[in-house]
Amino acid sequence: MSNDNFQVTKKFANFKGKNVLIGLKNWEELEGKIIAIDNFLNVVLDDGNGLKVIKGGKIAFISIKEDE
Repeated sequence: MSNDNFQVTKKFANFKGKNVLIGLKNWEELEGKIIAIDNFLNVVLDDGNGLKVIKGGKIAFISIKEDE
């Protein structure tokens, strides 16, 4: 099996280490820094109070927050 199957798409990899706003399909919004992301949009988010794991199927959008 090729290693290409395990590499995160470059577009998704650009989110890693960035401060983001994540909108969930249940209208909840989360803010924090993305620690890890995969091709299924499963995310590990550091929200300042600890790490949260968010399943990609629950995510409606991810938006990079501009530096303020």
